Amino acid sequence: MATVPEVEAVLGDLLGRFEQVDSGTRSMLPSRRVIEARFPDLDIVRHAEWRAGELEILADPPARRPDIRVVVDSDDLVAMAEGRLSFSRAYAANRIRLDASMTDLLRLRAVL
Repeated sequence: MATVPEVEAVLGDLLGRFEQVDSGTRSMLPSRRVIEARFPDLDIVRHAEWRAGELEILADPPARRPDIRVVVDSDDLVAMAEGRLSFSRAYAANRIRLDASMTDLLRLRAVL
């Protein structure tokens, strides 16, 4: 099982990817979405908000229901970040679960 600091580091790397998105791709992304990432093996939940082209980690849970929910064990998240596990393989094997509209999934796929 990965540690909380390892998961936090991966989430930081993902934030960096969002910051490097070109303006054309950024314009395709939704204007405002609340994202929940749940890591059941560590019993932690993190929230972020995508707003006006910027992704911000939230210190407290949002007042509204998340638009996008991701559930993944910490080891699988680290393996995907390191390229040892593809997102497609993890999704097909039910190692990552997503709850989002099809439109949001297609838009976010362009970034991830």
